[in-house]
Amino acid sequence: MSGVDRTTLRDVLAADYTGLFKRLTRRLGNSELAGEALQDTFLRVERMTNATAISSPKDYLFRMALNVATDRRRVEQRHLSLDAVDALLDVPDDSPDASAIVEGRQDIQALDRALAELPARARQVFVLAVIKKMADQQIAAQLGVSLRTVEIDLRNALKHCAQRLDRTLIRRTGGPRPR
Repeated sequence: MSGVDRTTLRDVLAADYTGLFKRLTRRLGNSELAGEALQDTFLRVERMTNATAISSPKDYLFRMALNVATDRRRVEQRHLSLDAVDALLDVPDDSPDASAIVEGRQDIQALDRALAELPARARQVFVLAVIKKMADQQIAAQLGVSLRTVEIDLRNALKHCAQRLDRTLIRRTGGPRPR
């Protein structure tokens, strides 16, 4: 093995550029990548500082170009495609706009006013059932009333609030309310 310096490698690359380009294109299946790899190989050769023991400069340059192409492919695989970036940018914004926020606040205020108009026990049943999601049996035990009283108070409170908020009350058919 003999020591090969930068000048020798540059001369070999220049003399056999077409042959290396064709060989790389066949191996990589992409002429654009082959051309970029040879350009980067030339730049790497220019940055070399000392002589290296190389038995075949042409094979050494080919291997260096293959390594450059492999590195480029790895870098490209880490980047998102333009379609992927577009898809990420087209994510709809689920946050409410200003008018929806104002409308929601007005609905809450109207519900507060409607609840204030209810008798104390009906208001308490509504809060425990709808807001705190307690079971009817638990509400009855906590308030010391019958299950039937809880059901009637809740139904009346829901009807009253629906009327005050100008909403339609959906009546379920039979069975206890879902948990």
